Amino acid sequence: MQIGRVEALKLVAILAAIIVALRRGVSVGTTLLAMGPLTALLYQVPFRDLLHGYGHLLLSDRFLSLTALVVFVTVIGHLLQNLGYLDRLAASCRRLPGGSRTAVVTLPPLVGLMPMPGGSLLSAPLVNSVLADPRYTPHFKCAINYWFRHVVEFAWPVYAGLILTEAITGLPISRVALLQLPLTIIMLSIGLIVFARKVPSESRDSTEIRGPLLGIAGSIWPVVAAILLYGVVGLELSLATLAALALLVGVARPPRRILGKAFRAGLSLKLVILVLGVLSFQMALEMSGAVQSIPKAAEIYGLPDELIIFLVCFSIGLLTGMVSAYVGLGYTLLAGMLYQPVIQPGHILLAALSGYLGMMFSPAHLCLVLTNEYFGSSLGRVYRILALPFIVLGVLGFLLYLTPYSDLFL
Repeated sequence: MQIGRVEALKLVAILAAIIVALRRGVSVGTTLLAMGPLTALLYQVPFRDLLHGYGHLLLSDRFLSLTALVVFVTVIGHLLQNLGYLDRLAASCRRLPGGSRTAVVTLPPLVGLMPMPGGSLLSAPLVNSVLADPRYTPHFKCAINYWFRHVVEFAWPVYAGLILTEAITGLPISRVALLQLPLTIIMLSIGLIVFARKVPSESRDSTEIRGPLLGIAGSIWPVVAAILLYGVVGLELSLATLAALALLVGVARPPRRILGKAFRAGLSLKLVILVLGVLSFQMALEMSGAVQSIPKAAEIYGLPDELIIFLVCFSIGLLTGMVSAYVGLGYTLLAGMLYQPVIQPGHILLAALSGYLGMMFSPAHLCLVLTNEYFGSSLGRVYRILALPFIVLGVLGFLLYLTPYSDLFL
């Protein structure tokens, strides 16, 4: 029992240091980078072993491919934004059958196919133009944009959460996407029932469907190309994304100014530090043996695995408002429950749901803060609109966890 308490105190010290750093405005990447040496110190990992571990990590395919993928995805997102692809996307969606109702449901998730920080701000002007009628309050417009913008995040392979999940747990991205796809379906269904029905459907000539679909395809083809090259051709995801980026540059021929701006965003030192921080913190926890501390503590104090997973991932998501944080921190801390000694897909599914709920409720979530400011809405009223739908998502997601579905991924 005494050993369990000591191990628990070490983990509490690490979590406390993380909380203090994040509350003081230190970035997630920098925080995680600093937590590696702190963890090694607390668990008395030899300094020479730690240095050897860092050297091996920096030269590993894992670190290099993950960093390249994050860079290429960011560059593509900025190019699509600055080359007018989003404007064409909005015009095409409004021409679909159902008019405004269809547009407000499809625009945010289609923009969501292009992951970038604060991405809800990109779809906000599009939703605002569709819901221009005064009967739609700023709070409703903020909530509906925020909800539908994030429905694809559970299962779209280019999102950081899925990329980091593979990097940390070893479960391939394709299987992570399929494992979490029901959560996207559940969230979309809730959104259609709770939000979309409040927007009247408009009749459209069915013969117009081909033109709008072609317009949508022409607006998001680079992202789709990367996914097809990865999923169908079998190209490694970072190389598939690089190929899609090269195709976009070759086809669109962006001005040097726009291209330079996109690459500067992609080659951000902050992004590289984020990747290195996540992987190095995981490495330090594994070297120290700390990854088994939480499961041992849960066993000693009689806490169910589900409660521990929920509390850790939800808390980190709520504190940071970032998927990279609850996956990078939470999954690593919960290694003994999620992927060591063997991968447990059910626990990964529960961890993704828990962290996601915390992130979506977080006042530190960049999408929520930016769109709330854009619409001039009350954050409290937006929370009241979103609270019940997210509770329903959590309940249905937990019921999914209780089914044998995740056993398909063993």
